[in-house]
Amino acid sequence: MMIPKVSERVPSAHSSAETTGIHTYPPASDAIRLSLGILSFLKQNGLDAHELLKLPAVCPRVVDDTRPLRDYFVSSSHNTYLLAWQVLGRASSECYTHVLSKNARCVEIDIWWSSKGPIVTHGHTLSRSVTFEAVCEAIGEAINDEDWPVIVSLECHVPVAHQGELVNIMKSVWGNKLVQEPLEGVGGDTISPRDLKGKILLMVEYYPDAYCQDITADSEALDHDSCAGTECDEVSELHYETDPILKVDDHTHTKIADLLADLGFYTRSMKPIKHWLTEELQSPPHPPNIMMNISESFILAMLPHSLSELIEHSRQRIRRIYPRGVRLSSSNLDPLKQWRNGSQLVCLNWQNFDCGMQLNEAMFAGTAGWVQRPNRLLGVSERKVKLTCNVIGISSLPRPKEHTEFTSYIHAELFNSLKNQDWRSEHFKCKDVPEDDADVMWNDCFEWEFEEDDLTFIRLRILCHERLLRDEQTLVFCARIYDLEQGWRFIHLLSMDGRCTGATLLVRFTISRI
Repeated sequence: MMIPKVSERVPSAHSSAETTGIHTYPPASDAIRLSLGILSFLKQNGLDAHELLKLPAVCPRVVDDTRPLRDYFVSSSHNTYLLAWQVLGRASSECYTHVLSKNARCVEIDIWWSSKGPIVTHGHTLSRSVTFEAVCEAIGEAINDEDWPVIVSLECHVPVAHQGELVNIMKSVWGNKLVQEPLEGVGGDTISPRDLKGKILLMVEYYPDAYCQDITADSEALDHDSCAGTECDEVSELHYETDPILKVDDHTHTKIADLLADLGFYTRSMKPIKHWLTEELQSPPHPPNIMMNISESFILAMLPHSLSELIEHSRQRIRRIYPRGVRLSSSNLDPLKQWRNGSQLVCLNWQNFDCGMQLNEAMFAGTAGWVQRPNRLLGVSERKVKLTCNVIGISSLPRPKEHTEFTSYIHAELFNSLKNQDWRSEHFKCKDVPEDDADVMWNDCFEWEFEEDDLTFIRLRILCHERLLRDEQTLVFCARIYDLEQGWRFIHLLSMDGRCTGATLLVRFTISRI
């Protein structure tokens, strides 16, 4: 039933919180609005609204900081400098401030040489640039002494003759925060986040002498997806002022000067060559601490037939996955497929809070951006569990623009390695909705049975039904099943651009063995 817009305001005891961690540390608000229907339900069931509002929906996770770097998933950003689209976007140093404040711990810099000196931009596109020094300053200012380490993926397109200037800028701006040499007494195989608190690890590309001959033709084709569809058509109709890139080396891949390569001691990245999955890269002749840098298309072509080999390989080396080239509007890959194959750094376009970013938010909620990988990645389990979710109702459901009347429903989804499941509530028609949002009572329930999996997630979305158009998504909640708090909880729902909305959904989660 629709609840009249009469309500009580329940003061919150919590201080202000960022969106990241909203479910582990309930957000602050001088007054959280609850509908009369919700308040009546709580009273009938002997529940205290003030106490429930203090409880997290997701258990705050304690992460061991002493494991080797390869034993973690790291919250990672792709083309961090862009504000929006991959081709027409504008670069800004503020993007680094933003994602690092949300505990991204791996960011990317695409650096080119221009009349302005070193600049950061999406090369050979219509994107605007920002100076390399401004980006370095933003990164340095965002990192504090006790922060978990930040990995900076440096995509260098600067000629060798100018790379010394890059090194000078990074050393000058970052100072002691930049890891400039191997730490005394700590090997690359055992170095941990605790050893690197407050530090910046520079990820520098490594190109073996035989790189161009060894890399497979298939991997080159997969790494350079051609764009297709309306996105490219839209781009061709637009004109955008860009900064001229003056010079790029004739070499297929920009050569890396020794003084720059030396800064990547713990994180030298390499594109896949023949037999990379099975052959050991000995040091020497190769540098120590090589990690793999692989495109989404290339690794998806290896699944599912090489899943076991990929998982085993990830126990030895760090693997970074970046999105395929056709994602011009900053859509995201499915991070679950990559986490399940063991990949540690799954890079997403933070410009778009789509399903990929919602899963990323859920994975790293309430953490410092590093999460220990589960021991079991294959999803093999002899234990079956049942999740029961009671969905009571929502307070302060935002009204769609230019709608005083709309029909809403809940769509629940389970993402599991063996079988995905979903459920939809009944549609409820909201009439004569004032500007200060709607209240809806569903008082419904659903159950799912599934094989236990440490990488199983749940997503709840509130949608508005449209007869002739695609249903509009309005609010979302996403969490890892392993982290869910059981019992009655208020879920603080996010908008579809990842912002706090003030809307709350009263639910009860129960997880039991079968």
